[in-house]
Amino acid sequence: MEEHRFQRDGTTLFYRRWPGPAGRTLVMFHGLASNGSRWREFAEMAQQRCDWQILSPDLRGHGNSAYRGRLNLRHWVDDVLAMLDRLGCERAVIGGHCLGANLAVRVALDHPDRVRGLVLVEPMLPPALRGVLRWIRPLRWALPGLALPVRGLNALGLQRRSLPVLDLTELDRQTRATVAEHGDPKAMLKRYAKPGKDMAYLPVATYLQALFQVLRKVGPLEQVQAPTLALLSGGALLADPDKTRCLLQPLPDARIEQVDALHWIPTEHPEEMTRAIVEFLDGLP
Repeated sequence: MEEHRFQRDGTTLFYRRWPGPAGRTLVMFHGLASNGSRWREFAEMAQQRCDWQILSPDLRGHGNSAYRGRLNLRHWVDDVLAMLDRLGCERAVIGGHCLGANLAVRVALDHPDRVRGLVLVEPMLPPALRGVLRWIRPLRWALPGLALPVRGLNALGLQRRSLPVLDLTELDRQTRATVAEHGDPKAMLKRYAKPGKDMAYLPVATYLQALFQVLRKVGPLEQVQAPTLALLSGGALLADPDKTRCLLQPLPDARIEQVDALHWIPTEHPEEMTRAIVEFLDGLP
């Protein structure tokens, strides 16, 4: 694995790269309050089975891509295109988990000529949301407004000077060990999906703005041109898999699989996820 940094719009952006041919490139985005280390375990397993270049960026405002300004999907889309341009990659398979899956759809809609395929791991489609996300979605428009004064305080120098970068590969391994010990997959809820713990690793303004992006409408899906693999969680913790499957039906060339997981397929079933993605990559023209 290689670690790279580059400058864009005065911000240092970070990504991990597992080398391979530029003509076979897979980009995987992480989810809300996460970072690119989410995909290290997957990339190491995938490269044992296929010859693909794998890129895992820390989205602007997350992990090693420190940023405290205004954030939206457009910033993240432009950042990934800049990364691909640096590597001389004209087209790539774009994928992600949760927020990252929604972002992958946005890239495919805005730049279909750059997208060879889509890998959507637990996409957050608003009509299918469950639990707390469903209840706060009507209030989503308040989130950027809440972030604005926080950004103002940051600009005045009132901010945490440094934030730790969470190693999600190690956290996932510890979580699986805890689940195995207790025999209950819900034991992982003590660490995951906890805003208080999540905001220990990223700016509050970033969390609020990224949460707003999760709750925004995704689509129109019928305009997606790329072949798609969608992996859905059967546990229905944050999204209803049956509703999600129906919402994905307009995709012109979609393969949809369901995994027995709560919401964190990369954590709960990394080998099953890797198998499905590698098979999808192998089947692309």
